[in-house]
Amino acid sequence: MNDLSPAFDIAASGMAAQRFELDVIAQNLANANTARAADGGPYRTRTAVFEAAPPFSDALSAALDSGLDIPFDFQEEIGVPTGVRLASVAEQDTPPQYHFDPGNPAAASSGPRKGFVALPDVDPIGQMVALVTAGRAYDADVSVLQAAKQMEIETTDIGRP
Repeated sequence: MNDLSPAFDIAASGMAAQRFELDVIAQNLANANTARAADGGPYRTRTAVFEAAPPFSDALSAALDSGLDIPFDFQEEIGVPTGVRLASVAEQDTPPQYHFDPGNPAAASSGPRKGFVALPDVDPIGQMVALVTAGRAYDADVSVLQAAKQMEIETTDIGRP
C-alpha cells in the first residue's frame, strides 16, 4: 500500500458524503409543498448528519476481537484514517406553515384551522445555499483526489531514467 492511500480514502468518503447531502437537499426541495408525507403530516425538512469514520485500527481491532484471522502484513496498516461516514438523517422539528386553501383535499375540515393546509417549513433559499456549499465541498474533494493521483504518478516517475 502506498503512502497516498489515506488521501484517496478520505477524498472518496468526502465525495460520497457530499453526494448523499446533495440527495437529501434535493428531497427537501422536491417536497417543499408536500402536505401529506408517509406519516400523514406535512413533510419534515431533513439534514444529513456526518461523523468521522473510525480509524482503521478500530475496524481491525473489532475484526480481531470477532476471531477473524488477519495476516500480519495487513495488521501493519493500523491507524490509517478513513474519512467521514453518515451517522444519521435528522428530521427538523419545526412547526408547519399554514396556508389558507379550503379547496385542497388536505385542508383541515374542522377546528380553528378549518380550510388551512399544513405545509412543510422548508426554506428554499437556505436549501439552495446548502446545495451550493455541498457542491463546492464535492469539487474540493475531487481536487484532492486529482492532486493525490498526480503526486502518485510523479512519485513513480522519480526512479525512471
